[in-house]
Amino acid sequence: MKLQKRTAGPRGTVGSAAEFDVPTEVDVVVVGSGASGMAAALSAAAKGASVLVLESEHLVGGTSAISGGAIWVPNHGYSYGALGASDSREEARIYLMGEGRDETLDPEVIDAFLDSSPKVARFVEDVTGLRWIPVAWPDYTSDIRGASNFRSLFPAPFSPDGLGADAALVHPPKKSGMARNPLPLWLMNGIQSVWLGGYALIGAMLEGALDVGVQVRTETRVTRLLHSSGAVTGVEVDTPRGTTTVSAARGVVLASGGFEGSADLTSKHLGGQFPVQVSVKGHHGDAVQMVTDVGADLVGMDQAWWMPGIQVPGEELDDTPISRLVQGERALPHTIMVNRKGERFGNEAASYNDLGAVMREADPETGEMLNETAWMIFDEYYHQRYAFLSTPPGGEYPSIVESAPTLEALADKCGIDPAGLAKTVREYNPEAAKGRDPWFGRGTTTFERFFGDHNPFLGRLSWNAWSPRLAERSRLSLAKLIGPIAGFVMAFFSKSRRGDLMRRCLVRPLAMVMRPALKNPASGALGPVDQPPYYAVKVEASAIGTLGGPRTDAKGRVLDLEGDAITGLYAAGNVGGATTLGFYGGAGGTIVLGVVFGYLAGEDAATRSI
Repeated sequence: MKLQKRTAGPRGTVGSAAEFDVPTEVDVVVVGSGASGMAAALSAAAKGASVLVLESEHLVGGTSAISGGAIWVPNHGYSYGALGASDSREEARIYLMGEGRDETLDPEVIDAFLDSSPKVARFVEDVTGLRWIPVAWPDYTSDIRGASNFRSLFPAPFSPDGLGADAALVHPPKKSGMARNPLPLWLMNGIQSVWLGGYALIGAMLEGALDVGVQVRTETRVTRLLHSSGAVTGVEVDTPRGTTTVSAARGVVLASGGFEGSADLTSKHLGGQFPVQVSVKGHHGDAVQMVTDVGADLVGMDQAWWMPGIQVPGEELDDTPISRLVQGERALPHTIMVNRKGERFGNEAASYNDLGAVMREADPETGEMLNETAWMIFDEYYHQRYAFLSTPPGGEYPSIVESAPTLEALADKCGIDPAGLAKTVREYNPEAAKGRDPWFGRGTTTFERFFGDHNPFLGRLSWNAWSPRLAERSRLSLAKLIGPIAGFVMAFFSKSRRGDLMRRCLVRPLAMVMRPALKNPASGALGPVDQPPYYAVKVEASAIGTLGGPRTDAKGRVLDLEGDAITGLYAAGNVGGATTLGFYGGAGGTIVLGVVFGYLAGEDAATRSI
């Protein structure tokens, strides 16, 4: 698919309001520069609107930029032959509306998402030159009707050369906690010259937006919606030069993220602040107060996209402590998670959203979140076989990992009830050795087994099986050897707009590597914790974003308390992300909601009658 012809007008600019003037009159104002906001800006500009994106922080991209950048698109139609896949809109609807969600979700909104998401994925390709790489990746609730293994699309590697000096204004990624993954992330660690994941997604979207004349201003915090005769007409912003107003003739699209960084709002709506943060700064929930002031109906304020995190001392993002995400590591065998009573409280191999929700559950009588601070417990078998927290198999762990020769001694170090931990492990081990979890069903779904320990190609003869340390060193050496070459080739494909060729080159090999993980056995996710010494690391509940905010319709329009659209006001992404009321479809399930409804909001704003 060829890139659409670009605008004949001047290229847009990106930078601080201290460096560039802030336009005082535009057609569409977009608040927030993550994937949701960029999608809104691109769609509005594609319809001929003049667009201004306002970002409160000094860098562009928000949490989208530090994410994996995937979007979850049912029935996307990309490379189904190479994947050996198929899907349908009907199956996806069964999946989304299952388990009683048909009683709570807005069917018009869900239908708009299903109808639009494949089209929006191609729109992003058309206006940015980015290409999506489809992969085998199970839906997060993989055991219910309508689930699929082939709905996630990852951004292809992107060359930032077209951005020039503006590349420095895109938020760089953070360290990943994912040590073992069916996606060969180890090879990507050696790739140079291109951006990957959310970094690539935001870089490509910013380049596309600038190419069609979108203006982007950082360090401009929107503080108030201008409201007249029942319609939103613009915004008031604080800038390094002072307070100013911007008139939006056709509409304002809120895409400024959630309120996970607000102590007041998390305490009021979510039972308390998060002990650790896993998202970028700037998510203070300003939009919640702004939409309340203009009469919007709020929804989903008690919900979030949950994520367990490990705080490594000294690791920061934007001069603020940020935690590692805890994902595939907890799905490997020979590890469990317990609370301070030494009790397991959930399925450790479940999706981060599901496990994180359990960690934030409050006792109905006391209000205490007993599982909010938990401990990941593992043994020497785990230590010798798996990389963890950037430590290779058998390596020396950082100081945050406690160790002891017995479970009781380990519990004492961590403030865990020793008798409770010993009892939990004593009961767990014989069942885990049989590949069973009668308490929480760990390892019973495709998703839970996907990240497990399994070597489908050579079995016990594989490097991972007989020498994990050698396998890790070999991967690192291979990444250093071929990574720069692969990066050069991918950069050429990206710069020359030959992303379709890059997709054809990548999809089949990735499918060959990843599809076998769909058949991992339950034993790959279960194993006894029985080889001393024992280890523990603190895991705390957090969220990659809250999803409460204004209720929106199928076009992204904000609704008032009577259910009527507020003229000129739209919301997309986590600021108005209650589209699925917290149901996380699969990898990319949060970003895609923002991208799709950002696109629909921008399109409607640019074309509405005024």
